[in-house]
Amino acid sequence: MNWPTKSPLLSLFWVSAGTIAYEISITRYFAIASWSEYGYWVISIAMVGFAISGVILSLFSDFFIKRWQQLLFVIPLLLLLLATVGFHLSTVNPFNPLEFQNPDAWFSQLLNIWKYYAALFPVFFLAGLYVGLCFLAFQEQIPKVYAIDLAGAAVGALLVLVLMYWVHPFYLLTVLLPCFALASVAYVPSALRSRRSVMLVTVVAVFAVCEFSLLKLNQAEFNQYKAIYPALHVQGSRVIEQHYSPRGYYMVLKNFTERLDTDLSNNLGLLGVAEPPKTLGLYRDGQRVAALPRAGPYDPSYVKAALDSFPYELLTRPTVLLIGTRGGFRIREAVSLGASSVVALEPDATLFEFVRQGLLGSGDPILRGSRVVLSNRSPAAFVNNTHDQFDLVEIASDFLDQADANKFAFATEAVQGYFAVLSERGMISVPVSTRELTVYAVKMVETVRHALAGLGISAPATHIMVYRSAWNARILVAKRPFAANQIERLRAFCGALSFDTSYFPGIEPETVQIWNDLPAVSFADETLISPSAGTHDALMEDAIKLLVRNDLTLLQEHFFNLQPSTYDRPAFHSILRLPTLSQVLRRIALIPREELTTLINIAVIIQALVLAVFVLTLPLVRWRRQLPRPVVIVKSVVFFACLGLGFLFLEITLIDKASFFLNDRTYAFAIVLSGMLVFAGSGSYVSSKYLNNPKPAIAAACAVVVLWTILAALFLDKLLLALLTLPFGGRCAVVVALLAPLSFALGVPFPLGLYVFRGRYSNFLPWAWSLNGAFSVIATPLASLLALTYGYRLVVMVALACYLAVYLSYPVRRGQNQLV
Repeated sequence: MNWPTKSPLLSLFWVSAGTIAYEISITRYFAIASWSEYGYWVISIAMVGFAISGVILSLFSDFFIKRWQQLLFVIPLLLLLLATVGFHLSTVNPFNPLEFQNPDAWFSQLLNIWKYYAALFPVFFLAGLYVGLCFLAFQEQIPKVYAIDLAGAAVGALLVLVLMYWVHPFYLLTVLLPCFALASVAYVPSALRSRRSVMLVTVVAVFAVCEFSLLKLNQAEFNQYKAIYPALHVQGSRVIEQHYSPRGYYMVLKNFTERLDTDLSNNLGLLGVAEPPKTLGLYRDGQRVAALPRAGPYDPSYVKAALDSFPYELLTRPTVLLIGTRGGFRIREAVSLGASSVVALEPDATLFEFVRQGLLGSGDPILRGSRVVLSNRSPAAFVNNTHDQFDLVEIASDFLDQADANKFAFATEAVQGYFAVLSERGMISVPVSTRELTVYAVKMVETVRHALAGLGISAPATHIMVYRSAWNARILVAKRPFAANQIERLRAFCGALSFDTSYFPGIEPETVQIWNDLPAVSFADETLISPSAGTHDALMEDAIKLLVRNDLTLLQEHFFNLQPSTYDRPAFHSILRLPTLSQVLRRIALIPREELTTLINIAVIIQALVLAVFVLTLPLVRWRRQLPRPVVIVKSVVFFACLGLGFLFLEITLIDKASFFLNDRTYAFAIVLSGMLVFAGSGSYVSSKYLNNPKPAIAAACAVVVLWTILAALFLDKLLLALLTLPFGGRCAVVVALLAPLSFALGVPFPLGLYVFRGRYSNFLPWAWSLNGAFSVIATPLASLLALTYGYRLVVMVALACYLAVYLSYPVRRGQNQLV
């Protein structure tokens, strides 16, 4: 069948653009109104909708193919309506993520999650139906259809990311709906062309109603449990600045509750120092990320009572490298504590601008002089390419939570980089919160020990000291072993300020005064492990096992996974072990929110496996009298399943590697997603030249993928580290250059696989497409779990195995182009 006009190509383009833009905008809504961890549900809903649409097309292909022209006009019109209704229903859904962790209330929240499915599934189902119908109606041109589909998706992804700079995220959909409206008017079937004006008026009317609903009936707001909610509702609270960006929705608040959040001694009132200053609050997506200076006098004397001031007690006029500035306050504090010079890194571009403006607007000439240098380079880019040495490398206490890419600053290789730029008297100061679980501090101690051992230091324990308050810990790492007088000064400092010394070389636990009780608790049964009498320090107990007794069985037998973070396995919050899942679920109320990603991934995988069985079996039962040979069915299942897994495994790996390289996950996501879609679409288009004999093209494409994955596993991390000095635009170009040949090859097998189902076995063409979709649902959470547990190198190797299987399972032989 030939295209009756070129219009269906354009209509398909806009449907694809609108669908991915809608998916991204809804994911952003979840990140702002709720929490980003639940964005996985949106991805899951989208892929489920696509997969089930393929099943329905396969089951009732005769019905759909007879009405394909009318449906290609009607579906975009329905997408306009359903996208609007789906967004509205999502905004009024009373989902409470905190109750989802409550054993007594989780079931009602599970029902609310299913309401999200009911609201959003129809949109992705119809979008999948549209794309699948194009494959079914134009079987001889599948590579070109797939190329247009991917090109539209690439444009849609870029479009929504650009619009995020200009449009409030709660109203983003209003500027995306035109994609579906354009799809409606791009193609009018021949039977309706005499009534084209009526059709156009109908589209305009529906579009106008949808836009009015989104503008006037919009119920989107922040979840009441997000940090910004109470701050917004304090009497007299004002939003004095807003900043829209793909990185987040930034708001600056002014009210009487906003103060600098720093860890101070319980003895603050007895020390005769000032209280922390009043500040402005900077929020991103509803979460507080920094305090910003307010106009008025500034008294830095409070810093003498702060947990992070101790290194300045040991170092006279140190040269300081700050990783994170705590909204600019840490620069002021470092100067007031005696720093002779400060290089301050603030990698987040938006936060960097806020801090820079604060320094320029400061009346303190010291902060604007050559004594202070402010840079937006990433820690890895700076320490790997500087010849300067520093007496103190200090990570700000809020740095980890300010951006996803900041997790790389806490990896083993990062610690080794900081160590390399220390002067002979230098030290590193690393913050860890113990507010929820002490195991994060233990994991960081192990990361530091592992980093030092990797540098050839024979006694890492002599280079480490750990001290803490009731809520946070600081890990000090010295270039030279800590001396006795330094240890005594730490003990004196902690004693005067009621902080605790959790570890120092030569520690004798029975002689250490504990001011802040921190008993060891068994997570498995919520019982105290520490003796009931007296005060305890669980961090001390674990640090001694690791550093004094060198008891590495702690890592193997601990309830949580304490393996150190690395650039290949960078997630700081990744402590859950799969074998302990049943116990974790029984104690889910105690799990930090950041760890829920693991549990959500597992839930999505279980759902996807059920979906895969559904997708696999129903069409085979429906068309059981017209089945291809069993060997063809088995090969087809392996072929499309491995394509779904392998493509996304490589995409997710590239996004993470680009996040490190660009130090910005948003730009990494945009460049990798759009780049892969464009180049994969180009590969699909070119594959149309090999329709007569597709097997050699499959072999060549798989060979490129296998070679790329081998080279990536061996050299990618080293290459990215070597090129970190490039300007941002140059690094973006490197990412595009790396993904281009891979993505081009990835675009070849899928359309050539679908193409062989045309004609006699066309009823199975949507089935093959939905198989790919079902395993794509599995791929995203599975890749995340593998990366969290074993690292991205394993994810790449699994992708390599998938593409070897793709070549071996292609269901037709060389010289054939159709199932027989």
